[in-house]
This record gives sequence, C-alpha cells and structure tokens, in this order.
Amino acid sequence: MKALFKTLFGDWRTLTVVGASLAVAWPLLHSPWAALAGYALPLCLLAGSAWLARH
Repeated sequence: MKALFKTLFGDWRTLTVVGASLAVAWPLLHSPWAALAGYALPLCLLAGSAWLARH
C-alpha cells in the first residue's frame, strides 16, 4: 500500500506545492478577480516545479 500511495500522491514536497497552489487559486476564484486565477495557478505551479527541481 505504501508504494501505491507514493505513486498516487508523491512525497510531502509535491503535496506542499499542490496545496500552496490551490491555496492561492481558490480565494481568487471566489473574489472579483476570478479571471486572474487562470494566470496565477500556472505561475504557482511553475514556481513549485522550480522549487521541486532544486530539492
């Protein structure tokens, strides 16, 4: 089971990047600036990918 969870979710760093990206995009979607979420989410994921590449 441990290998299955590792395959599905990755490690804690991957979950951190996904969680942080959603934490940025979710409030934007429920605000007057919802159109900016389409720009913010890819930028967050790109920054998260760069952070993951360095670790």
